[in-house]
Amino acid sequence: MFGFTGTIVGLRCKEGIALASDSRGTSYYLVISKRVPKIFKLEEFIGAAISGNSGDIQSFVSLLRAEANLYRLNQGRPISTKGLVQVASNLLFGRRAFPYIVAGVIAGIDPSGPCLYFLDPVGGKIEEEKFASAGTGSTIAYGVLEQMYREDMSLEECTRLAARSIKTAIERDAATGDKTVVAVIDKNGYRELSDEEIAKLLK
Repeated sequence: MFGFTGTIVGLRCKEGIALASDSRGTSYYLVISKRVPKIFKLEEFIGAAISGNSGDIQSFVSLLRAEANLYRLNQGRPISTKGLVQVASNLLFGRRAFPYIVAGVIAGIDPSGPCLYFLDPVGGKIEEEKFASAGTGSTIAYGVLEQMYREDMSLEECTRLAARSIKTAIERDAATGDKTVVAVIDKNGYRELSDEEIAKLLK
């Protein structure tokens, strides 16, 4: 079982959403894995970036994907980001006596435009207008985001800032490390960037 590890960020702009994370999994002072997934596709236009206990993250994401698929089968259309966030909030609140050790963001593009929500371990949800971060290096990431974020940023600029905030957290937080992972959600849907694309962002 991994500890409450790593750092995630989510940024919102007019063109879409940028998500980023590290890939380190730790247990106390031991690095258990250097390839822990923390960014996930939940629907065609919805993604999540989650830090926390690795087993809890996997279980939580599986439940959200199942709920999204069930909604699509029953309603004949994909669930909205706001709707899936409410499902996630209900799942977390229902387990508040034995909570999932997770925190992070669910974000996507709805008919009204891009939206970004922060979720805490017991189901509290906040719609964020700009950005959100969670995990052991979140205070470091927030320092970068607060200084460099602009409301008129393009999606490419948001994506670069997301990657740089994680890179800074990797440099200063012991539980955040190894790879920087980045995904974007735009009018074409959810897409994870290649290692080569991320390397260009960080130059």
